[in-house]
Amino acid sequence: MKNSLLKKAFFFAATLVIGSVTAAQAQSYGRYDDRYDRRDRYEDRRSESRGRFNPEFRQQQQNRRIEQGIRSGQLSRREVRNLKRMQADADRAIWSARANGYSSPRERLIINDLQDRIDRAITWEKRDGQRGYDRW
Repeated sequence: MKNSLLKKAFFFAATLVIGSVTAAQAQSYGRYDDRYDRRDRYEDRRSESRGRFNPEFRQQQQNRRIEQGIRSGQLSRREVRNLKRMQADADRAIWSARANGYSSPRERLIINDLQDRIDRAITWEKRDGQRGYDRW
């Protein structure tokens, strides 16, 4: 009787261990499993603009990054002035591309390249170690 009870307890414990190991191996870790259904980082999150050429949304994202750099003190006045000038250049390119009601693939490429440069500049300026401190 005692031997039978020990066998049952051992079997139950072994079943629990195997079940927990199996469940742990089957669990998805979000780091790798969701990489195929992520949207592009510049794509508008609203469904009605998905798939459209939307440089204004990207400009807004860049403005938010610049404002965050100002608040945290990572950007100096000169850096902000240069970044805003680059943003104004991109705004003019967007305006001229849309002036006739249609933006050609070449114009889209030019605007995308301008915005890529701005993104790199923002990242560089925020990481270069020059601090704004209390100059704002």
